[in-house]
Amino acid sequence: MHPLVLSAALGLTLSAGSGQAQTTEPEAPGLPSMAAIEQAHAAGDLVTVREGLERLATETGTPLAQFRYGQALLEGIGGPRDSAAAMDWLQRAVDQDHLHAATMLARMLLTGDPIGIERDPVRAATLLTRSASRGDAEAQYYLGLLYRAGTGVAQNLETAFNWLLAAAEQQHVPAQYELSRAYSRGEGTPLDTAKALRWLQAAATNGHVEAQFFLANALDNGAGVPQDTAEALRWYRRAAEAGYVLAQRILGTRYLLGDGVEQNGEEALRWLIPAAQAGDPGAAANLGYAYLNGEGIAPDPVQAARWYRHAVERHELPRAMTALAELYQNGQGVEQDLSRAVLLYRQAAAAGDAVAPRILGRLAAANTLDGIVAPQRAVPWVLAAAEAGHAPALDWLRAHAEGGMRSAQAHLGRHLLDQGDTAAALPLLTAAARAGDVPTQATLGQLYATGNGVDLDYVAAYTWLNIAAAQASVEAHEHREVIVQLMTPGQIADGQDATRRFFEEAADPQVTR
Repeated sequence: MHPLVLSAALGLTLSAGSGQAQTTEPEAPGLPSMAAIEQAHAAGDLVTVREGLERLATETGTPLAQFRYGQALLEGIGGPRDSAAAMDWLQRAVDQDHLHAATMLARMLLTGDPIGIERDPVRAATLLTRSASRGDAEAQYYLGLLYRAGTGVAQNLETAFNWLLAAAEQQHVPAQYELSRAYSRGEGTPLDTAKALRWLQAAATNGHVEAQFFLANALDNGAGVPQDTAEALRWYRRAAEAGYVLAQRILGTRYLLGDGVEQNGEEALRWLIPAAQAGDPGAAANLGYAYLNGEGIAPDPVQAARWYRHAVERHELPRAMTALAELYQNGQGVEQDLSRAVLLYRQAAAAGDAVAPRILGRLAAANTLDGIVAPQRAVPWVLAAAEAGHAPALDWLRAHAEGGMRSAQAHLGRHLLDQGDTAAALPLLTAAARAGDVPTQATLGQLYATGNGVDLDYVAAYTWLNIAAAQASVEAHEHREVIVQLMTPGQIADGQDATRRFFEEAADPQVTR
């Protein structure tokens, strides 16, 4: 939850929590005492609590009763929630200078529409300033956030830092965490790693779950603190026990692999399953890996497919797509379905997974994709497999390049060029360029312009760059403008003539290039 959003469960505090002289009320004859209302609350009789607070607020008009009745209305204790009435009673308490009523009302104004009221950060900031100036730690914390964000007030990082420091020194735990972040970033104060760590430790010790996770992470990686993996593990466990999903995934994975702990499949599942169910794609993928490979647990391809599918369908995790595709390809844990496997491989490749293109390339080189994917579309994948050392992929590229496939000529030509074999690359690149491959035309132009492995030839360079530039290649246009400065008018004219002939031949269906 965002720190500026009002919690749905503030918690009715009848005997403690106000932290000021307003925590007690004078006895009123014929009316329930606050002690009796506290007893009803402890017994779970919330209807009596609400009725009693209403009578005290209405008939005594004391600020504490008004504050607590407004709180009960806001939380829906003993009856329906009534935000408008809650605001009214809290405002009455504010008018009588009740400290915490001002803070609670400010939080309502920061929340706005979700609880049926109009958001008003400016008014909220005014209320928080009143409470913060009187020492209310919660108000100091929220006011610090407002100044940091520039919400309801002019942004001022130094003022934000001062209010967060004031709240942190009063043991306000979220403020301690935010103060740690301020020190670590140098926001409103000089950067100070030691102080950042001290306040992070304070927040973690006081139960701030996110602070526990980041303290564990710092200890794990030795970031600003001496590395201590054993202590990191203890903090990861605290955060995981409190439901912090990323900590659960890390802890579960440690037990899965025996990384820093004794391998324990049961303990791995204990943490990875809730993390995956909470929506963490990495945890779901790790579960798939565990069940597929029998890491710490009995192999179960069906469960592996289930968790990989969970990671893919909800989060589109590239590595999980590739793993699930392999299961469909091989019929492990699912019915074999090559078309679905190819679709998943393609999705994974498009999402940036480096393994999927190589697998697709190997499949294409073995002619397994015939009838599923056009050979022209498979060329980049086959090249990826070839670059990874798969010899049949290189043979496939050569065969299709010799057969006149433009994309195969272009990709194989660039591959050979990268390998330093310009002599073998040049005829392939030239064939692809003549067939209309614009990137290859630009590459060929740059090759002749630099004389890298070929004879320096400004006319040829200009021609190919001019052809590519005419087809919207920005790179070719920029390089052409450079070499023009090195050419004679006659050379430029020759290049323009060659360009014109190229496009005339391209427009003539009887000309074979």
